[in-house]
Amino acid sequence: MLVGDVISTVAAVAVYAIAVVVSRYLLRRHYREEATKILYVVFTLLTAILLGYIAYLWRLFEFVVGFLATAGALGLLLALSLVPWVTDVFAGISIALDPRLNIGSEVEVDGKRGKIIEISLTRTIISGDECLIIVPNRKFRESVVVVYSTKGFTKGVPF
Repeated sequence: MLVGDVISTVAAVAVYAIAVVVSRYLLRRHYREEATKILYVVFTLLTAILLGYIAYLWRLFEFVVGFLATAGALGLLLALSLVPWVTDVFAGISIALDPRLNIGSEVEVDGKRGKIIEISLTRTIISGDECLIIVPNRKFRESVVVVYSTKGFTKGVPF
């Protein structure tokens, strides 16, 4: 099998070389001034045909298709695993830009009440009764939030 593939490759390269020499001779004989421009196009086409044949002969297309399918599956898996994080980031941006929610605002989220002490891209920290409540921004945006005061100190998004 391998010997046949090598012989076929050598034969294809020989046919390519003969085609290049013959096309160069014919084009220079027929088109003296514009031969170089046409030769570049012909050589490009012949080279593409040769490379395509060799790739088919050595089954490189199967490798490329398998590689692309694996890369696509891994990309899909990565994208699906990053959905919660990306959702938190976009929710954090919307919380940071919301004029009603500032650092120092008193809020109630899921029955827990406290003051917002930090708004970051992925979480909002609320000081509760002798504890800190860390709320993922996705949860903060999806649940009902009661804002008791809108007087805040500063708007900050630490990175």
